[in-house]
Amino acid sequence: MRQRKNQRTAYALWATLALLLAAEAARADQVTSKGTVLHGKITGVGSAGITFEPEYGKGSITIKWQDIEDLSTDGNFQVLYGDEETDTPLQGFSDGKLLTGSTRESATAIDVSTIVTGFPIGPEGPGWIDRTRSTWRYWDGSFDLGFNLQRATINTKGLTIAFKTTRKKDGNRLLLGATYRYATTEEKQTVQNPNPPPATIKQDVTTTTQDQWYGIVRDEQDVWFPRFYLFGSGEATYDAIQRLSIRGIPKAGVGYTFFEEQLDEDRRNFFSGEVGGAWVYERFFGGSHDDFFAIAFGALAGYYLPYGAHLDGIASFLPAVDDFTGNYLASGELDLTMPVYGPIGAKFSVVDVYDSTPAPDTKNNSLYITFGLSLLW
Repeated sequence: MRQRKNQRTAYALWATLALLLAAEAARADQVTSKGTVLHGKITGVGSAGITFEPEYGKGSITIKWQDIEDLSTDGNFQVLYGDEETDTPLQGFSDGKLLTGSTRESATAIDVSTIVTGFPIGPEGPGWIDRTRSTWRYWDGSFDLGFNLQRATINTKGLTIAFKTTRKKDGNRLLLGATYRYATTEEKQTVQNPNPPPATIKQDVTTTTQDQWYGIVRDEQDVWFPRFYLFGSGEATYDAIQRLSIRGIPKAGVGYTFFEEQLDEDRRNFFSGEVGGAWVYERFFGGSHDDFFAIAFGALAGYYLPYGAHLDGIASFLPAVDDFTGNYLASGELDLTMPVYGPIGAKFSVVDVYDSTPAPDTKNNSLYITFGLSLLW
């Protein structure tokens, strides 16, 4: 008797579990691609296609719009297109139009080429992050924070703060960036005793090893020739260790993208080279200065690696027009960013600047290596 009762209880539990699983499957997002219905979660939409996490397996896949026959989501989706916005479920896809609304019959048809971005949102509607995304839909960037500390025979501590944001719209890219570096060392040194005897004493002496500000404004505009763009930028640097009061570099020219692989509407792998003209002005501590007109050579690259990592770099060579090999400024930066959790990533950066005519009693080369956390948006 008890055995039959236990069996009925087990059957009831299994039936309940099956119903829950069926209900969960019914609530899953659906994508029809090449005659196959896929169940899972649509995690993003854009002008090139969607990102989709299948019900089985790990990770997400990218599906282009031309490979999609239909789709739907169970929950609300924030879609930003042009200067407009909708915050309702996705109801379908037909003839290059994404349907979004409370029902398919009343849905709004959105031309996918106008979509800026789209993400799932909760049933309560857009939150603070969603509203921020809507306001700053054409902007993305990062805020970096690095800190180092050593307590030993020689104590060191340092701080690096960096901010970079880019606005992309209609073939135009506007970059704003700023970086501050500060570091000190503290060690015991033998110094003259102001109240002898003894004549000398051991004393903690603090030395500043980094004190630098850097800022950049850069604008790029695609032109009618394929892969060509025009650029203009302004850079400013203060570096107390290099005895540099100010370095200003206005620069303009033309660039060409030698390699480009568009992954989606926001992400691309690329390599570009550029050439133009620049003026370099340097004023050093003490009042001396150096300025020259230069030919501006440059290279930029970006590449997405597995697991969401991203590698990007920039290099610049500015030789003086009247002294090509004797007076020049060369610089390069390489950044590797790895996602950690949500919008938080880890960033490793290498920056090198070589000045062939630095301030008196300073070295030509400045090398900075930084590892820290990055807030991405």
